[in-house]
Amino acid sequence: MYVDVEQKNWDEILPFVTFAYNTAKQETTGFTPFYLLHGLEAETTLDTMLPFCPNDFDDNNITKIAARAEESRQLARVHTLRAQDKDRRRYDSKHQMVSYAPGDLVWVYTPVRKVGLSEKLLRRYFEPYQVLRRLSAVTYAVQDFDPASRKRKLREVVHVLRMKPYHDPAEQIETEDIPPKESYKGPITRSRIKTLEQNDSGRCLLFEGSNAARIICYKSR
Repeated sequence: MYVDVEQKNWDEILPFVTFAYNTAKQETTGFTPFYLLHGLEAETTLDTMLPFCPNDFDDNNITKIAARAEESRQLARVHTLRAQDKDRRRYDSKHQMVSYAPGDLVWVYTPVRKVGLSEKLLRRYFEPYQVLRRLSAVTYAVQDFDPASRKRKLREVVHVLRMKPYHDPAEQIETEDIPPKESYKGPITRSRIKTLEQNDSGRCLLFEGSNAARIICYKSR
């Protein structure tokens, strides 16, 4: 089931998508959302074709179903806490703590959307903002930094994950071209080019002239 080309019938498909999500077993909890909420799995078209058993809904059985559902909810909470702890440890193993001092200039991530433009290609970091003070281990008070402006400066509380150090684009130094190594003057074969590339960890180019040919290798950074 797909939306149409103009993507205008998504609301018609939404009930089917919702049902599919609620009846699918979640990897984190180990149960379906429908079961955790109602204590029973949702009935499908196939279930309506099977014989109905009234004994499943007597008082004694309903009590057992309710108790089993509560046990499942408690187990789902345990599974969720374990998954959260696993994600935290994975994140902490790769994350480096970043701190800013009052007066530092930073970029601030601000997602924007414009009709007709690709969201991935839009500018998301805006600058410059000046750090006013550190509010907690992960939040800072910042304000827009424009010494020439007389307007009231906008102040925000920003999470550290939305911040990164500001560098003036006008002061960026262009990377210098990597000078080529000395030309190889031996026999020129395809195996020779491959050997030179492996030894130099770079790229070798073959230049052929009317009377001679030579290889020039550029070493990668």
